[in-house]
Amino acid sequence: MLGFLDRFSRRQKQAVLIAMDAALFALTLWGALAIREGKWTPNFRGYYWTFLAVLLVTRIPIFVRLGLYRAALRYPGTMITRTAILGVGLSSLATGAALFLLRPAFASRSALFVLEPLLATLAVIASREFLAQLLARQLARARAAEPVIIYGAGVAGLQLAQSLSLGGVMRPIAFVDDDPSKWGMRMVDLDVHPSSRLRELSLRHRVRTALLAAPSTDVEERRAMLRRLEEVGLKVKEVPGILEILLGRQPVDRLHEVRSDDLLPRRVVLPDDSLLRQVVTGRTVLVTGAGGSIGSEICRQLAALGPAQIVLYEIGEYPLYRIEMELAEGWPDLKAAAVLGSVLDEARLEETYRRFKVDAVYHAAAYKHVPLVEQNPLEGVRINVFGTFVAARAAVRSGVSTFLLVSTDKAVRPTSVMGASKRVAELTCLMVHEQARAAALRFARGEASTPTRFAIVRFGNVLDSAGSLVPLLRHQIARGGPVTVTHPEITRYFMTITEAAQLVIQASALGAGGEVFLLDMGEPVKVHDLARRMINLATQGTGRSIEIRITGLRPGEKLQEELLVDPARSRPTRHPKIHMAVEHGQSAEAMHRAVLRLEGALQKGVLAEVYAVLEELVEGYKRPERAMDVLRRGETCFSFAGNGAAGVAEPAVLPAPAPSVEPHRAFTADADVRP
Repeated sequence: MLGFLDRFSRRQKQAVLIAMDAALFALTLWGALAIREGKWTPNFRGYYWTFLAVLLVTRIPIFVRLGLYRAALRYPGTMITRTAILGVGLSSLATGAALFLLRPAFASRSALFVLEPLLATLAVIASREFLAQLLARQLARARAAEPVIIYGAGVAGLQLAQSLSLGGVMRPIAFVDDDPSKWGMRMVDLDVHPSSRLRELSLRHRVRTALLAAPSTDVEERRAMLRRLEEVGLKVKEVPGILEILLGRQPVDRLHEVRSDDLLPRRVVLPDDSLLRQVVTGRTVLVTGAGGSIGSEICRQLAALGPAQIVLYEIGEYPLYRIEMELAEGWPDLKAAAVLGSVLDEARLEETYRRFKVDAVYHAAAYKHVPLVEQNPLEGVRINVFGTFVAARAAVRSGVSTFLLVSTDKAVRPTSVMGASKRVAELTCLMVHEQARAAALRFARGEASTPTRFAIVRFGNVLDSAGSLVPLLRHQIARGGPVTVTHPEITRYFMTITEAAQLVIQASALGAGGEVFLLDMGEPVKVHDLARRMINLATQGTGRSIEIRITGLRPGEKLQEELLVDPARSRPTRHPKIHMAVEHGQSAEAMHRAVLRLEGALQKGVLAEVYAVLEELVEGYKRPERAMDVLRRGETCFSFAGNGAAGVAEPAVLPAPAPSVEPHRAFTADADVRP
C-alpha cells in the first residue's frame, strides 16, 4: 500500500480519496435505506441513483472546500473528525433542499437525514484511521523499527506514542505506568501495564530500550522509575521537560540521555527567590572567571534575575567570547560588558569596578584541578590566594557593596595544594573584611560607614562542569572503556551546576559579612557505584561490557571528603539547606605576617617555604612527602596528570602555562586596606 501510494502525485492521491469516498457514500446510502426497510434488498423505486447523484454533487464539493482532501493520511486527528461531521451535516442540508425542489414520489426522511449522515460520518473517520494505521505499520516494517516500551501514560507519553507510531526508528509496543487507575486501559492502540510487568514485556517483545515519558514528575519518582528500568536491564532515554515541550523549545519525540541530576541520591535544593533577587535585581554585578564552568553558570543565573548590568571578567579570550554570545542570545535586552583581564592585575580590576559602578562581585576565578595544582603549586597558590586578595582589596577601594568568594569543600582539612590554597584564600578574604571594617571606622572618625560585605560559600563536586566526573565517565563509556576510578571506596558529595550557582547567589544575600556558608548536601556518593550505574544505563540492552579499572589515589586526593555540615561547627540560616560555618581562623595581624612570608616565598620560588606557610595557616594540611624543595619559575614541567573529576583518573597532557601577572608586592607595599 505504501509503495502503491508513493507512485502518485498529490493531486492523484486526492482523486483516489474522492473516488473512495464516492464509493463509501454509495454504500452508506444503500445501507441507510436497507436499515429503514429492514431488508438487504430495499425497493428503491428507481430513485436510488437520483439520490446518490444529488448526494455526491453536494457532499464532495463541500469536503473539498473544507480541506478534507488536503489532510495528510499519516496524521489523522481531531481535524478529520470535525471536518467529517461538518461536511456531512452541510451536505445533508443541501441534499434536503435539492430533494425538496425535485419532489420525488418516494423519499424516506429518516433514512436520508438521520441514518445516512451517521453512517457517512463514521465511514469517513474510520477510513482515514485505517489508512493511517496501515501506512504507519508498513513504514515501521520498512524501516525495521526497534520495539520500545514507553514508561508514563500521561500527556507526554501519549504524544510520544503518536509521534513514533507515524514512522521512525522506534516502534512503541506498550505503556507502563505506576498509576493503578490506568492499568488495563488502551491508549492510542497500546495497552497500559504496571511496572511489575516490565521484565515480561521486554522478554516477550525483545525490547532493549525504554523511553521515560514523565517530564513533570518529581525527582524521587523519576529516580524510582530509573531504578526499575535498570533492574530489568533496559537502556533508558527520556523526553524533554514539559515546560520545554509547551514552550515549543523541544518536540516531544526529541529523546536524550538521562540527566546528571537524576544520578544524585538526594533532592535538588530549591532556591529562595527572594534571596536570589536581593543583591542582583536592578544592580550591577561582576563575575570573575566568567568563562569557566561555575562562573558562566553564575552569569546565566544572574542574567535571569534582571540585573541593571552584568560585567564578565575573564582572562581567556574564547571563554569570554562564548559566554558573552550566549547571554546576548538568551537575554537580548540584558546590558552586559566583557572585560579581558587577570585577577592579579589590581589596577585593571579597580578601574573596572569604578568604571561600571559595580555593586556586587562574584569571585569564581581560580585553579581548581587538584592534580594539576599539585604539580604546579606556585601558580596554584598565586592565583587562588593572591588573585582573591587583589580582587577583594580592589573591591573595598572601589566601594563595592558585596564580595562573594566561591570556595570548595576541599578547603576543609585539605590534603592538596588546591584545597589548602582555597582555605588560605578564605582566610585572606576574612582578613580583608576585618581590615576594611576597621578602616571604615577609623576614617569615619568613629562613625561606622558601610564597608564591603564579604561572604564565602563552599560546596562539593559539581556535575557536568568542565573536567568533572560525569562528563569524563560519559566520554570513557562512549569510547568503550575502560572507566578509570582511583579507589573502589572513594566517596564524594555532588550537586548540580545550576544548584551550585544558585547557592552562590543566595549566600551573597545572607549574613552581615565575614561568614562562610555551606550546603547540606545529604549523603556522599561512592564514585565506583556511580560509575557502575552510568555504565548500566548506557549499555543495557546492547550486549556491551565496560571494565572499571582501579588506578590508585592521586597526589593530594582524599579517600573521603569532609562532612560539610557538622552540627558542632555550624548553625542554620534562613534557608533550610544553607548553613553557616563556625570556624576560628588567624587574627588579622597574624594572617598579615603569614601572607607576607607566602608572598616572599612565591617571588623567590622557594616551594618549601610555601608549604611551610600552608601548614601553618591551614588545619590538617601536610606537605607532600616527595615535594621538591625549590621550583623556580620558568621551568617547564612535562608529565601526565589525572583528570580533575573527583575519584576518576585519566592521562591528560598538561596545557601550556599562561603568562602570569605579578601580585604587585600587595602586602609589603601597602599593608592597610582603605575603602
